[in-house]
Amino acid sequence: MDGSPLLPRPRPMARHAQMTRAPIRKSAFLFTLALSLASVSFRSPAWGQGAVDSKAPLLIVNVASFDRLLGQVATTFEAAGRPELAETVGGQLSRVNDLKGLNRNQSMGVMVYLTGFSPTTVAYVPVKNIDDLLKTIEIGPVSAQKSGDGRYEIQARGRTLYAKMQGNFAFVSNDSTAIDQEFPDPVQTAKRFSASYDVSAAISLKSLEPATRQLFYNIFKAQAENGLQRRDNEPEAAWEMRKAEGERTLAVMEILLNQGDEILLGWTMSPVEKVAALEVVITASQGSEYAAYFAEIKGARSRFGNLLNSSNPMSMAMSWKLDKPSRKSMRTMLGVAQKELFKRMTTENENIDAEDHPIRQLFSVLDSTVAEGHADLIAQMVGTAPGPYSLVGGMKMQDSGTLSNAMVDMLGRLKGRPGIADVVLNSSTHKGVNIHRIEPAGQGSGRERLFGGPPSIYLAVDDSVLWFAVGADKAAGELRRAMDKAAEPVSETRVAIPMQMVMNFASFTDIIDPQQRTEGFAGMARKAFGKGGDALRMEVLPVTDGMRFRIQFDEAFLRLAGSAAASRMDRGN
Repeated sequence: MDGSPLLPRPRPMARHAQMTRAPIRKSAFLFTLALSLASVSFRSPAWGQGAVDSKAPLLIVNVASFDRLLGQVATTFEAAGRPELAETVGGQLSRVNDLKGLNRNQSMGVMVYLTGFSPTTVAYVPVKNIDDLLKTIEIGPVSAQKSGDGRYEIQARGRTLYAKMQGNFAFVSNDSTAIDQEFPDPVQTAKRFSASYDVSAAISLKSLEPATRQLFYNIFKAQAENGLQRRDNEPEAAWEMRKAEGERTLAVMEILLNQGDEILLGWTMSPVEKVAALEVVITASQGSEYAAYFAEIKGARSRFGNLLNSSNPMSMAMSWKLDKPSRKSMRTMLGVAQKELFKRMTTENENIDAEDHPIRQLFSVLDSTVAEGHADLIAQMVGTAPGPYSLVGGMKMQDSGTLSNAMVDMLGRLKGRPGIADVVLNSSTHKGVNIHRIEPAGQGSGRERLFGGPPSIYLAVDDSVLWFAVGADKAAGELRRAMDKAAEPVSETRVAIPMQMVMNFASFTDIIDPQQRTEGFAGMARKAFGKGGDALRMEVLPVTDGMRFRIQFDEAFLRLAGSAAASRMDRGN
């Protein structure tokens, strides 16, 4: 993504001079972020300090450039209709010598090296002129002096930092021996980060020695296993569920440490499209089992491709290949749930060991679906703002015939139970598929605002899908439309996305805030989302030997953030 243009830097406007002093002071010293991190990171005396290892750093935190950050400020205020505040922020830099001496168009950040189990922090700061930069630094609570050829000592917050000039960068650490080595050019090291993100952090798992990886895992495992012990008064079923999930997390952590290559977290904002995005990218070692798993995710096509529609108020879809730890955990949880259901929904005279028992058949279908390893499902909120809405969705299942019969028996057992007002079997049919209706008791006002009345739950099973709908009068019709649309052939050209969710916030403002307030944060949110660009998008996409999780915030979120910041500045905070 291209860097943001430089902000204009006029004299501060009198009306905002006092109001912006505190935020500007923080912004003006962003260029010393690397120095500050070097002085406060890893201060535990138990860890100690050691020589920097010559291999790649374990962690890199990179800022694409100071002016890219100022560009984010400008984009946010422009989205809120307050561009003059961006000019005010830029103008206030004159208070700190316009950061003279700092290369405001170059990357800066922090590198963390690991020798054994001992971390060492080194910051890299882009320099135009070291003498000018030292004078700029001394405007703040910092003093600096030359200690040798290209070396400096900086006193900041009661700590001593040691700096060395190498090329056009100052390398800074709170360990004088950490800067003795020759460092790779940060321009090349940070190139791939700055090309995609304004701010990023990358953990290089491949830089860890096998013994160190094992040590990290053993520490994590010991802490996790302590948390997996059964708590006082904890029901056995709840403990077994929690234990299964904890063991899954342990297994995934072991795979990640043994076969992971890198974990990357990045934030970016587009001044042209007026959107911001947060991404997490996980990559595995080339040729590893983990990399092969990521490749499998890419090929999992969905039964519900025709239903994907980002214009709905909310839409969530998953076509995901389950990894081995997830399959094991889910099957364990199903076993626990089956035992609990036998306790709660059977009589003493029933033969619960019979293979054809409905509960056993139900969980046999669920277990075989998990064992098959492909989680394929969709859920959508359909309707037009301001509502009412219906929630409609489906999940692909194994052996739908057995599931349909078992479900009829299970629904019959719900009649007369607490929380259930009525159960109507075969309340309607659609193209030979029976649709059943459950009427919950004790509806709340929030649900009635969302669905336009007391909602019912509709369930149906066709040739391969367990369908559901929640809503009032329109829900059954929306369910039938979804079933028809999903039955149409899915185009081979449709791109398979393992996981995605879109939520359009403007559709829910009247439901979340029925008073329709125009003041305060609720009023700002209503105004921001009411102008469009109100979508929050989440998706998981495969990349080479890995996957990328992305959350995108459309312009309304920048509008809201800018309005909130402007309100604080206007109040003089």
